[in-house]
Amino acid sequence: MVNIKKAPAMFLLVLIIMSCTSTPLPPNSSADIPEDIFGTVHIGRINTEEEYLFLDELGVSWALGSATWGSVETEEGVFDFSGYDRFINNAKQEGIKIVSTLAYDVPWIYSNGKQKRNITPERLQHYLNYVEKTVTHLKGRVDAWQIWNEPNHPKFWKGSREDFFELTKQTALIIRRIDPDAMIVGGAFVRSPRGFAKAMHKAGATENLDGLAFHPYALNSSGTMRLHNKFIKVLSEIDFPGDAWITEVGHPTRGWFPTKVSLKKFPSCVVKTMAGAAARGPRVVLWYQLFDRQTLEEAPKFSLDSFRFFGLIYPDYQRKDAAWAYQLCATNLAGSRYSSDYLIRDNIPKSIVSMCFLEGSSGNNTLLLWNDSISTRKIKLYLSAPAFIHDISTGNKEPLQEETVLDVGKTPLFITWQGEAVPRITREKK
Repeated sequence: MVNIKKAPAMFLLVLIIMSCTSTPLPPNSSADIPEDIFGTVHIGRINTEEEYLFLDELGVSWALGSATWGSVETEEGVFDFSGYDRFINNAKQEGIKIVSTLAYDVPWIYSNGKQKRNITPERLQHYLNYVEKTVTHLKGRVDAWQIWNEPNHPKFWKGSREDFFELTKQTALIIRRIDPDAMIVGGAFVRSPRGFAKAMHKAGATENLDGLAFHPYALNSSGTMRLHNKFIKVLSEIDFPGDAWITEVGHPTRGWFPTKVSLKKFPSCVVKTMAGAAARGPRVVLWYQLFDRQTLEEAPKFSLDSFRFFGLIYPDYQRKDAAWAYQLCATNLAGSRYSSDYLIRDNIPKSIVSMCFLEGSSGNNTLLLWNDSISTRKIKLYLSAPAFIHDISTGNKEPLQEETVLDVGKTPLFITWQGEAVPRITREKK
């Protein structure tokens, strides 16, 4: 994940601009959403049965873990996978798919013993040896290999682009030879770097990739969706045949990062981000991350360290309200078909956002409604089927009448029903 503390001023300005605009529509009118689209980053830190039961309850299908070079080869030629084996075996036993990141460096490849995040051609063979050993050891237990993390950010890659492109090409060839059934994901860009991605493709570094990943960190869900639209356009420009992957997206609830959201607004942010992302057709969306690093009681009243507060839940399994929002999306949107024209809109202002997801894995259809403007609008919903409205902050649900007047504000309304009934919304007369 990018350290926003060290982000350039221009990046922060772009984030602010993105926050001042309305929700952008997906570029496609429909999308088939995989049954296993949703996951989280950094599970297995507690590694208890309770953790995996909780993941199942949330609807988590994927988890990202990192078999980083420094964690498995602490000294040259000495490999220890025991810690990673425990994590991956427990996750696989519970039916969770694994994205494993191959990344970073070790002190002993540098003359001064200090890591530089710079794998030059003379150091590349050391890295490729780590890749070969790791992929061989974990073959059949990893579902997708991700090559590096945020190479377009100087914290994670300090070398030349050309050296990174060669590293990606060589790593992909090794994975394809040793573990041909696994998917290979490259990029893992922070935001959506058009120039970097196009240069990577021109250098032939995307040839053996099944997906290109990105991390669309923005001030809010609207900014995230704009980055997503931009990334889709980049993939189209380079004629990339694979899928887009979101291997990190999230917001802290404390600290000073400009992407921070309040606990109260966190559920809305989760729903808008997960639904907006799913409608744009990525293969996987991973929320960063599952756990805060301290319980609610342990956390200091004031902290600048946003990294400690990205979780959906606390380490003692106490939920943030946003965990209910995640669960509603993961259990209802997965396996559905997004359709922009299924809902009938009758004299509805453009500020009212509507999203329909049909026949999800749960058997439910889902309608999301919210208002991008400051005001709350009264909207009448006609739906000739038993329907429920869900509270995104508690998970509770209440039945709806066939004709219902709804107050539509910035907080998404989450409505589900089954069958072929087509919902219609009209502006309620004052």
